[in-house]
Amino acid sequence: MSSMAEGDVFRFGLAGRGELLARGGEIAVALGGPSSGLGGVAAEVVRRIARGSRRQPVYGFVGRRRGLAPALGVAENVFMGNERMRGSGLLQWGVDWEATRREAGELLRELGSSAAPTSPAAGLGEFDRLIVEIARALVREAVLLVLDEPFAELDQGEAARLVAALRVVVERGVAVLVLSERPHAALGYADAVSVVRDGEVVSMRVRGEWAADARGAADAVLRDVLTEMVAGRALVSALEGRASGAVGDAEAAELPLLEVSHWTVRDTVQPERVLVEDVGFAVAPGEIVGLAGFSGSGADALLLSVYGQSEGTKAGGVVAVLGAEVDTATVEKAIAAGLYLVAGDPPRYRLRFIGGLAVPVSASSVPRLAALGLIDRDSDTDPGDGVGGRLLGAVRSFGRSGSGPDQVAGLIREFPASERAVLLLSDPTKGLPEARRHEVRAGIRAVAAAGKGVVLASPDLAELAQLCDRVVVLADGRVTGEWRPASPPPLPGLAALLAPR
Repeated sequence: MSSMAEGDVFRFGLAGRGELLARGGEIAVALGGPSSGLGGVAAEVVRRIARGSRRQPVYGFVGRRRGLAPALGVAENVFMGNERMRGSGLLQWGVDWEATRREAGELLRELGSSAAPTSPAAGLGEFDRLIVEIARALVREAVLLVLDEPFAELDQGEAARLVAALRVVVERGVAVLVLSERPHAALGYADAVSVVRDGEVVSMRVRGEWAADARGAADAVLRDVLTEMVAGRALVSALEGRASGAVGDAEAAELPLLEVSHWTVRDTVQPERVLVEDVGFAVAPGEIVGLAGFSGSGADALLLSVYGQSEGTKAGGVVAVLGAEVDTATVEKAIAAGLYLVAGDPPRYRLRFIGGLAVPVSASSVPRLAALGLIDRDSDTDPGDGVGGRLLGAVRSFGRSGSGPDQVAGLIREFPASERAVLLLSDPTKGLPEARRHEVRAGIRAVAAAGKGVVLASPDLAELAQLCDRVVVLADGRVTGEWRPASPPPLPGLAALLAPR
């Protein structure tokens, strides 16, 4: 991954081939799924900012995680490190807070935010959080602003306001690059779109190609973009293998081993945010059911919330095993009901208590701590590697579930002989070399052959196509459709199910 600026054109070389371009005064959108390689672009921008060389152009980055100091006010976050000083030249003697807050308020209003400069950053909603981080980049005189999926948590009105704010940014001559999985929305605001797949730029289009003939051209471009996002060689090969009968398909039994119905899960810290809404699926004896979706689709949240409410809170709906309703409110109860989870990337929970560093906590503690007001909105509640967690070496994995690349294959291999009925898998081959991936796939097929049920959540469509009898597709927390790898829909139709609106 490399980056280079030429005048007002910024180029990012990818691991495969081709490069992404961002031009001053334009909004460019790079579209790609979870394994596209766009994460490398974000990482390169962050590395560039961390190096902080004054000889290079200033970059700004707005990530999916909140980049605010929650204990400070809005103005302090906007002007962090660039506060307005009293006096001038060499005669400066402290921060002029009145000027700092006045200029922060003016900039925020220009960008469409009504956040008060003196209000604490901890209380900001997602839209205002984004605007504060964008304003900070402008204060730093950034010439390139990169945003990673900024529309994911915004409603329709907030999304329109964010587009207007980005237009203000590009009118200043700044280049804007948005990394996204949302082609429907991108065609509405982008000046140029590129599709990245498997670390390569597979196409690049400018707005004139879809905006000239309003409806017809836009629909055609959207269809092509959707197809390009998912039609990798691995997926095409896997689908061809299933069509030729390389892998058999299970016949669904009348009474499913596991049935989940009307399942709804809310975010732990922000209960008004729905992670999964009215979702249902079933798995029969000997059947492998996939849960497919891009980042934030709700596929992982669905699996983890069913298994002991290990993600989210206020779960509603019914879980039934062999036709009998069961309680899976804790990991222990889920195991007793016949479920078992193996995660390729173990869930980790670390929370930054107000005014403190990140500390490890159990998933079951999160709702209670949030209700007591001991967790701020910036707490690192998502699975992943937070800075505080790395500093403390804090890792929390499920007490009696499997995790880690060295354990996954063994746990799956032992499952057919266990008393459990349904194996839940969260991206079990993530990070494994091909030989180990083959071993894991063989183990999953052996579980199904033993009459057990398997539910496999993964962003890897090729993996799901190779293994699953049915695939349930989610986007924005809702089921958008279902398909069978042995008789899949056309690729444009499959892509349309995956892409969030």
